[in-house]
Amino acid sequence: MMQHLQMTRRTMLFSLVGMLMTTMLTLWGCGGSSSTGSGNYTDPTASITTTKTATALIEPATLKQWMDEGKVNNTDPASLDRVVIVTVASAAQYAAQHIPGSTLLDSGTELNMTRLEGVGSIGTMVMTGSTIDNIISRSGINKNTTIVFVASKDQNALNPARAYFTFRYWGFPKERLKVLNGGENGWATAATAGNWAASYALTKTAPTVTASTFSVKNLYTGSTSNFAVRTSIGEMLSVVDKVNTGNLSTTTATGISILDERGGNPTVAIKNAGVDDYAQYAMSGTGNTSTYKALSDITARLATFGVTASKSMNYIYCASGVRASSLYFVLDGVLGWPVSLYDGSWNQWSAYASTATANKVATAWQTDVVTTGTTLNRSSGAISPAGTGVVLDPTSSAMYSSILDPRANQILNEDKAYFTSGSSTTTPSTGGGGSASGC
Repeated sequence: MMQHLQMTRRTMLFSLVGMLMTTMLTLWGCGGSSSTGSGNYTDPTASITTTKTATALIEPATLKQWMDEGKVNNTDPASLDRVVIVTVASAAQYAAQHIPGSTLLDSGTELNMTRLEGVGSIGTMVMTGSTIDNIISRSGINKNTTIVFVASKDQNALNPARAYFTFRYWGFPKERLKVLNGGENGWATAATAGNWAASYALTKTAPTVTASTFSVKNLYTGSTSNFAVRTSIGEMLSVVDKVNTGNLSTTTATGISILDERGGNPTVAIKNAGVDDYAQYAMSGTGNTSTYKALSDITARLATFGVTASKSMNYIYCASGVRASSLYFVLDGVLGWPVSLYDGSWNQWSAYASTATANKVATAWQTDVVTTGTTLNRSSGAISPAGTGVVLDPTSSAMYSSILDPRANQILNEDKAYFTSGSSTTTPSTGGGGSASGC
């Protein structure tokens, strides 16, 4: 009996020792990455470098480096860090010249769309889900792609900024979105100064790109907070009303701000808005794409409007939502401050005025009505002339008598439905994930 008991104890001891050795070997195999030099486990995300730029604004030398590393239009399905260059221009501008390997996002037919919102349609709205999915597919964009937006030669930087906003709206993480400072002009200047090889010169040749099956639906992981980067007409009216009634503050450090980016010192604006100028955030030479100013200059100008990192939200608009996109990019992609773009902007706002000669919206929607007191609280003055107003949608006009009716936020409702309709929950790799082995 005693001998049997000793045998049993010895067997149990050997088993425990074996389990301990197995555990130690497992931990040793997971005990580090190639970037730290400890252990023999290689972190698959260590090769991702394009997501680690200081801001979303990059210089030509950075893009050239990514080209030299073979990242641009990389066809390796195992690659976690590929790059797609998107020229945001007209088809004619793209055909004339573009950076080698870049694809086209047509600024004339795709960047803005006519869509129903509130009680009528407006032609300066964010693109639909099916439109951006078409761009994604033909450009070969997948979950591991970093997208570089470029302005065509001699054009300003507004179109790439608008594209950046659009992709942010549709759920792309900012780490995967870049804007090339100076556009094609900056690229050509850098090529000349650096004596780059002829293969880097602007070209008329369009690349052959393998289409992807990726969709913005694949970006949905249970949250639709990405849509907060855009403000609808009903939401903008509500913000102004809340400021007027004291429920929101534009004067406190942690309150909100509203900035008018039309430029040209307009005499009438949205009530409580600071009249800013989109052109003050970038410098442009004759015939050259604008380059963004130094951060110190940008933050100093914003401070004159009380806009600092502590603001809870910064609402921006212009005439059509394009000029304000430049400041959207600065606030979101460069500074990392909260911002929401009212893309209907003044074209939509002024069309909702009570002074419209036809197609006048109901009082609840009018942008120059008296909401409190005896002044025009929703605008800083009388909107005139207002022309024939908005192109009213009969059904919406009759049905939505309140700016707070969620059904009147048609674009948001439609885009949320599209965004959440996919079955995949795969997100773009940003380089910050853990190991796939579960270590």
